Amino acid sequence: MSNSLENNLNKIMQILLFILLVLLTNSNPAYCQTDTSDKKTSFNFDYGFKVTVGDEEGFGAFKTFISFELSRNGKLIFTDKSNIEYEFGNKLYPIVMQTGKDSYELLFEINDRPSKNYLKRLFVKEDRVIRTDKLPTFVSKPVDINGDGVMEYAGFRYYGQMWGENNSLTAYNPILYYSVTKNGLKLDSLLTKERNVFIYGKFHGYDFSEKIEVPASVSKAFDAEIKLLTKI
Repeated sequence: MSNSLENNLNKIMQILLFILLVLLTNSNPAYCQTDTSDKKTSFNFDYGFKVTVGDEEGFGAFKTFISFELSRNGKLIFTDKSNIEYEFGNKLYPIVMQTGKDSYELLFEINDRPSKNYLKRLFVKEDRVIRTDKLPTFVSKPVDINGDGVMEYAGFRYYGQMWGENNSLTAYNPILYYSVTKNGLKLDSLLTKERNVFIYGKFHGYDFSEKIEVPASVSKAFDAEIKLLTKI
């Protein structure tokens, strides 16, 4: 048998083996249950909260988890079996805050690549998750950016892109500021307006919009604001 024919037969066998594995994976539920599905990773936090996650995926130091369970003092209070991928590699998160008598806010980083990651916030009241929402990931730990004695987190929802002739335009992408209060994180509307007027020359609202085209030169003021937040 010639080397060429032997090589071709080997390639065909490899393709057939791959097809067989795909068919087995899709038709046999037990085959899909890899060893990692039985492995659980737990994280303990203040106020008796504990997170248990499974189905770990990752490359090197980068890891994501799904099959999310939140318990408090040994009692399971929330389960997320969706395909949302939780991350625990950033030292900023999770954030756990007491917001009142038996009330808490918990913020977890969610992998949304290739888009920008976001934070999933859980509102807990008397050991029940009463609602959830989304916040942008924050650029740094909380800082007192305007010297009023109140600490603020700041973040933006989307990555900026440029277009037009010589990449002269970009989208309106406001930085949002959240005050750290005894009742949890609150959007500081006044500070958000003030800082985005400084960046964009005008406040166009709290939402990202590609329909609001602004000169790409605003990126210099935007980057300067980010650097200020990370240096304070």
